[in-house]
Amino acid sequence: MLSLAAILSFASCEKDDDVPAPAPPSIVGLWKGKYGAVSDYPTLGYTMLFRSNGTVRVFDGTDTTIASKAEGTYSISGTTVTTNYTYLSSPNTYSTSATFNSIYTFMEGTYGSGAATSGSGQFFLVKQ
Repeated sequence: MLSLAAILSFASCEKDDDVPAPAPPSIVGLWKGKYGAVSDYPTLGYTMLFRSNGTVRVFDGTDTTIASKAEGTYSISGTTVTTNYTYLSSPNTYSTSATFNSIYTFMEGTYGSGAATSGSGQFFLVKQ
């Protein structure tokens, strides 16, 4: 009887393998922050929506209902994300390059005109 109780108590202490592992961090989602021109500290609203299919929507502002919108693509290499996007209301194309932290909650970088990822200003974004 004592050995049966020991076996049952040992069995009840086994690790539950049915608990799923947490999802790895991801860039996918809404990011809000600020940008600034050339050497100005970022103070103007800036938002990016990274989609799981490699596309990005960029908003000139934090109120996405009234901000100018752009569509483009992004790619990730290590802890660097680069984007290239064109505004829907004009032919203006921009590119960015940013470094994000290991838990995908903060990024900062630079942007440029056309394919250049720098030269026009800097920005930072926080995942929402």
